[in-house]
Amino acid sequence: MFCKTCGTLLLPKKTSYGKWMACPNGHSQPEMQQKATLQITPNQPMEKVVVGDSKNFLAVHDHICEKCGYGKAELLEIMPFYSDEDNVIRMKCGNCGKVKQLDGKVM
Repeated sequence: MFCKTCGTLLLPKKTSYGKWMACPNGHSQPEMQQKATLQITPNQPMEKVVVGDSKNFLAVHDHICEKCGYGKAELLEIMPFYSDEDNVIRMKCGNCGKVKQLDGKVM
């Protein structure tokens, strides 16, 4: 970036408002749209999310797991790679995480 008045190369200048590009000869640059950097600190520290049990909160569908016998599972749908394929439907156990692939579409 160059000065609009004398054509010299603008140099970064550090002020109390932030860093700016300024002419070394002291010419002002009113046409330039310079952005000040702002650092925002949060008012309150972030809270860490702690899960009380090992159950999956997305497991809302009725499906009995073959491994542990838990009655709820998460529905995972994988879209087809080609247009002539069906969607792949999988059920993930909400307790142990075992995944079972189902045949065909489930609605």
